[in-house]
Formats: sequence, C-alpha cells, structure tokens
Amino acid sequence: MNCFRKDKKYNDEQLKNIEKLAEELTPASEISALLNLPWLLVDINTPNNTARLAYLHGMAKTAHELRIKNLELARAMAPSAMDQCFSDLKRMNRELEDS
Repeated sequence: MNCFRKDKKYNDEQLKNIEKLAEELTPASEISALLNLPWLLVDINTPNNTARLAYLHGMAKTAHELRIKNLELARAMAPSAMDQCFSDLKRMNRELEDS
C-alpha cells in the first residue's frame, strides 16, 4: 500500500482494509463504521487523499474483474453481455474524446 502513502493520517493496514472493503463493494459509510474512521467520508471525497486512492483502487479492481467476466460472456454470444461491452467501448471512446 505504500504507493498511496502521502500523509500520516492512515497507516498501511487501514489503507489495505479500505481497499479490500471497497473491492467487496462496501459503501464508504459502512467502511467508515466498520473501521471506526468517522472522518473517512470526507477524505474519500477529497481528491488525492490517500484514503480516496485506496478506495478507488479497490473499486477499480472489482470493476476490472466484472468487465473481464462480461467480456467472456459476450464472446460466448450472450446478448446482454454484448450490449454491455459495446456500451463500455463507447464510454472508453468518449473518455478519449474528452481528454
């Protein structure tokens, strides 16, 4: 977790737990309660905050896994998975156009 360390507010174990819980799709308010970090919601909404980076990294890992599973289903010709993959591709193109 050292890639997230920029301040001393969170220790490595807390950042690891934030990331793990976000990866498990736990809402930020519940992570705050589970880890007894009442200020977490503010920090997760603060750009470049170490807690936000850990939270987003956990979410991104799960999103990536879900996209891989969806792509596998699309390759097997599942219609809803194919629709979602086309939607994902369009979003990726919009990101490129917007940058």
